[in-house]
Amino acid sequence: MSNEDLTSVLLETPSTSFLPGRCHPLSKKCQPPSGLRCLFQERNRVCCLSILILILAVLTLILVAVVVGSDKQKKVTPFDPEKVILEEASGDAIKETLRFLTSEPHTAGTEADTRQAGWVAQVWRDQGLDTVSLTPYTVLLSYPDKDLNNTIQICDATGEVIWTSHSYQTPLGPGEDHPDVLPNFSAYSASGDVQGDIVYAYLGREEDFEYLQSQNVSVNGSIVLIRYGDIFRANKVLNAEVQGAAGVLLYLDPAYVCPKGCTANLTYPNTVYTPPEAVQMGTTYLNNGDPLTPFYPSLESAYRIPEDEAALPNIPVQPISYDDALQIFSHLGGEKAPKAWQGGLEVEYRLGPGLQNPTWTSRMSIHTRNTNATIFNVIGTITGREEPDRYIVLGNHRDAWTFGGVDPSSGTATLLEVTRLFSLLRKQDWQPRRTLVFCSWGAEEYGLIGSTEWTEQFASHLRHRAVAYLNVDMVFEGTYSFISMASPLLYGEVMKATQKVPNPNSNEVLNGRPHLFDTWLHRIPDPLHDGRPKFRGLGSGSDFASFQHVLGIPCMDMVYAAEPNASSLPLYHTLYETLHLAANLYDPGMHYHKALAQTWALIGLSLAEDMVLPLSVHLYGEYVKEAFENIKKLYGPDLEGEGIHLDYFEDAVDEFYEAANNWTSRAGEIDLNNILAVRAANDAQMMVDRAFIDPRGLPGRPEYNHVVTAPSSANIYESDSFAGLQDLLHNIQNLSDEEKQKRWRAVREHISVITHLTKAASNALTYDLW
Repeated sequence: MSNEDLTSVLLETPSTSFLPGRCHPLSKKCQPPSGLRCLFQERNRVCCLSILILILAVLTLILVAVVVGSDKQKKVTPFDPEKVILEEASGDAIKETLRFLTSEPHTAGTEADTRQAGWVAQVWRDQGLDTVSLTPYTVLLSYPDKDLNNTIQICDATGEVIWTSHSYQTPLGPGEDHPDVLPNFSAYSASGDVQGDIVYAYLGREEDFEYLQSQNVSVNGSIVLIRYGDIFRANKVLNAEVQGAAGVLLYLDPAYVCPKGCTANLTYPNTVYTPPEAVQMGTTYLNNGDPLTPFYPSLESAYRIPEDEAALPNIPVQPISYDDALQIFSHLGGEKAPKAWQGGLEVEYRLGPGLQNPTWTSRMSIHTRNTNATIFNVIGTITGREEPDRYIVLGNHRDAWTFGGVDPSSGTATLLEVTRLFSLLRKQDWQPRRTLVFCSWGAEEYGLIGSTEWTEQFASHLRHRAVAYLNVDMVFEGTYSFISMASPLLYGEVMKATQKVPNPNSNEVLNGRPHLFDTWLHRIPDPLHDGRPKFRGLGSGSDFASFQHVLGIPCMDMVYAAEPNASSLPLYHTLYETLHLAANLYDPGMHYHKALAQTWALIGLSLAEDMVLPLSVHLYGEYVKEAFENIKKLYGPDLEGEGIHLDYFEDAVDEFYEAANNWTSRAGEIDLNNILAVRAANDAQMMVDRAFIDPRGLPGRPEYNHVVTAPSSANIYESDSFAGLQDLLHNIQNLSDEEKQKRWRAVREHISVITHLTKAASNALTYDLW
């Protein structure tokens, strides 16, 4: 075949060796295309469309590859709520919130307190919380008379006044001369005029009054001068009243509150230490909640007991400065006080009674009054997506005696930063598994009133639905180390969170301790457990009390502690708790505030999100066993001497310890695909603290129901393990024979109750009915 014949055949027979639609390369009618020229050639339109289809196919493949790559990238770096919390927390934001909160005094029940409640509510609405509400209660509060100031005076034989105490604290910084600052007073003090000898009773503890008795110094009918420190002020007042005191004066001793010296350059506003003019105000009410509606919420429908039946002091009480205390000690007579009772004033401390000049007299004129007022709790929520009926509650109180720069506004500002962080998560379509509840409590300073009324009102809901309550009263006692007080169920979560939060102390970071946990472990180690920092016990004194000690809801509080044996927040409850103190003297840069916000949010996040609640059940078993061993060590011989054996009690403790350890070892076997199995496991953990609740209350203290963790009756700021039992055994040998018999019977009964409830806690973990 010639070349021409071959060409003719090729032109008439389509070739299968080329892509469909292409112009044949040997065709004279269709040359190889240049650009899109063939598109305009009628005979080759099909082949050119094929090219376009090919190009679109390639572009589609590229686009798919980009999308797939993007999806793979998302799987590698998913949305991380913890990362948002750690990276977005802002000290500057906390400072601006704190600036507003400290702009005016906001004592509970005042117009300023109501304004701040409304402001917090609006902030939470602006942040996008799902619900925000203000819950009002009408309660009994206490205020000084601005027109008739409380005074302490020394008068000569003719009745002429030699000296009068200060009614106000002297402003030392900007804004401290605010017209709404209240005169010095002790809340719920009885009013009246008292004239009598002055007796110095050191710290006002039981043993201090016993010492005075041993020295034949009578307190009966006297005005008792007591130093702040060691125990709660209301316990001091009660101890004095029991001894027959006619009135009480409370003062801050410079040995404790300005140990480096009391000159102007060594005290506020130059340092965190207490100037001579400072006065610590506070409540003298020993119980919690509205004094007129004990055990029940102060709603409009509530029955209110007569005021003279309320558990309030029956004698006048007044706080004074150490400058005023110096004047009293300078005139006080009697024998020299023991060395341990001497303080930081440049004068010899004497016991009294009476003054050095026997013709001179002392008198108190107190015009503090009790009155009904309206307080507000502010409650905000973020609703859970899968378990909306399970609550993780975070709270802080809002009211302050004056500006509240540390107590409580440092905590309030930090709480609002926590809610801001959760609102950032919400903007990324995040929703917690369980409902988050945020609480700004009213009237905490008067006796945990707002939180107590709320838990009384919603006790049924909370008892069955609340997983935990996470409290921050204030950010600082000092800056030595982070520390937490908590139910053992929350030990693990607190330690886990602090291991993730950067250390706010730059010097500690340089020393190889990069996280909050590291300094806590280094400076406050648990002497009984290597590798674990020490936790404080949950006493009272803040809003966790009714959650933990009445309802059995596991609680946590946290704060930065002062150095051992150093003063904790020397300016506590004084005029000088200001923005300057918190943001300049304690925390320049707001690094400590920020770290606490991160810790608080991380704990809340974990409890709200983890499918199986991350509670430290085994550590609770360990705690109960160690508490029992302590009781046995302290009181075992006395109990055996009365024929009281602890065998059943010990068996119950061992059973609970074993059940708690078994629970932890089996936690990995929970079927996570079975929502009922998960709910049952979580309910069992939630039952642990609740199982130790005695509905009848502790012996002689029906306001507290938890038989394992409860405040000490001698000092409600502190916690005693098996406090009811320790109360009964305290000083039992000093009682009369008849009283001893009654007390030993109560001991037997209470040991039986504890044994029963400890067994109930074991059953809760094993799902056993009996």
